[in-house]
Amino acid sequence: MKTIDLSKVEVTNIDKSKSVVDFSKTIAQVIFQNTQLIPEHNFALKLYENSVVEFTEDNVKMIREYAKRFFVAYAYLAIERLLKDADN
Repeated sequence: MKTIDLSKVEVTNIDKSKSVVDFSKTIAQVIFQNTQLIPEHNFALKLYENSVVEFTEDNVKMIREYAKRFFVAYAYLAIERLLKDADN
């Protein structure tokens, strides 16, 4: 089973240096506050408790959608890279 760890997302800073950021609780909170769907609500609760989630089509789609809608560009790009790397 493939997993994604949203507590260790590498971001590229404006000076091209790299930092590791924990986005797990932030994205869990965003999903929790904005979803109207019970499965997404349940996913947010699980993600808040455990930053490592199963790499499934549904989970990836949800993470991608919420990151794109609610995160700033540098964070979205870092999450996108994490998802692509996990898929390889």
